[in-house]
Amino acid sequence: MDYLNNTINTLPRERGQHLRFEDRCEIKALHKQGYSYRQIAKALNCSPSTVGYELKRGTATKTTHRGRPTEYVPSRGQAVYYENRKRSGRKQRITSERPFAIWVAEQVKKANWSLDVCAGYAKKHNLFTEEELVCAKTLYNALNQSRLPLSLFDVPELLSRKKSKPKQAKNVRIFGRSIDERPDIVKLHLEIGHWEIDTIVGKRKGKEAVVLTLVEKVTHKFIAIKIRRKDVASVKAALRSLKIYYGSQ
Repeated sequence: MDYLNNTINTLPRERGQHLRFEDRCEIKALHKQGYSYRQIAKALNCSPSTVGYELKRGTATKTTHRGRPTEYVPSRGQAVYYENRKRSGRKQRITSERPFAIWVAEQVKKANWSLDVCAGYAKKHNLFTEEELVCAKTLYNALNQSRLPLSLFDVPELLSRKKSKPKQAKNVRIFGRSIDERPDIVKLHLEIGHWEIDTIVGKRKGKEAVVLTLVEKVTHKFIAIKIRRKDVASVKAALRSLKIYYGSQ
């Protein structure tokens, strides 16, 4: 079968993904047709070294000179891949077979110690090496993941603990009506006559002038008034002067 005219319908492989079984079957077909590593890698969207490692991984080692020559087998490459995946990943420092884990289980069951006490006591008295010791947090994680010769019922204080819910701080100081209480017509920007007031303070922590700003929500008419300081009295004085200036308007 020519590779360019094959009828295999598989999803395209993204670069960086592990090889699938159908990819290994395609490697075998192309390798039999005499394609180079680079040509196979281009077809699979991977590195040429990946193709070389896979062919080596899935080809049995010939122990004698007799018999037919060995060749690449996709199922063998897939089996070796699964075995390698079992050994991959970070190794756990604490398991149920470790001496430290067995000692912790004895102290919890016989002396009713907590995991925090076990970790602290073992570290203080140098009962185990640094490679064997783990902190209390790691012990609790191992207990939750069933990697200790203990159950959750052996540590009753852990079951009685309640997760604290974050509490929202309430503003006990009330500065007047909230802006959320304004009428809905203001949010629609349809009615003229609603003003938004704010103050602008200089960068030098109040040593510069303070400006009171007023913006009309529909027409965006802007008024700026210089006031003495950022306080209630100064704002009220500016509003009184503004009312006197405009009068009935």
